Amino acid sequence: MNMKWAFVLTCVFVLSSYETVEAKRKNRQEVNPVFEEIEKPSESFLIDEKSSDADIVRAVNDQRRVDFVEGGSMVVVKVLPDDNQGLAHQKWTVRLSNGKNMQAVYNSDMCPRVPVKVGDVIAMGGQFIWTNKGGLLHWLHHDPRGKRPDGYVYVNGKFYCKD
Repeated sequence: MNMKWAFVLTCVFVLSSYETVEAKRKNRQEVNPVFEEIEKPSESFLIDEKSSDADIVRAVNDQRRVDFVEGGSMVVVKVLPDDNQGLAHQKWTVRLSNGKNMQAVYNSDMCPRVPVKVGDVIAMGGQFIWTNKGGLLHWLHHDPRGKRPDGYVYVNGKFYCKD
């Protein structure tokens, strides 16, 4: 009999914990509409090629995934060959303000090609991941499913794939 009650109480605890977490998530989205605006790049929260890359530098130094990070003042040091296996992607390498390099991967199947060239100073926003080859910024485009903040590339006064 005691085992049966222990099982029932455990189930009740687990279900109530789930409902509490789900309620908090839902409440944050309904009560705080600003939450959505802060995470998505917008014209009012403009990052351009003169903006700092401090958040990206921090992600590179920490070698950890960041779901959305953005920054500017990154100099293109190498344009890499396109990756045409599966969806087409443009690739390039940028130098950060701390002297380290990071690769950027841009889905050119979803958006117009970015006319990026060596020496361009650019800004980008997207998902940062750490790979066995170093830092990589991808998801540099809008999310068609709307499940993550929209990424972008900003070069020569123009946003690419922001909306």
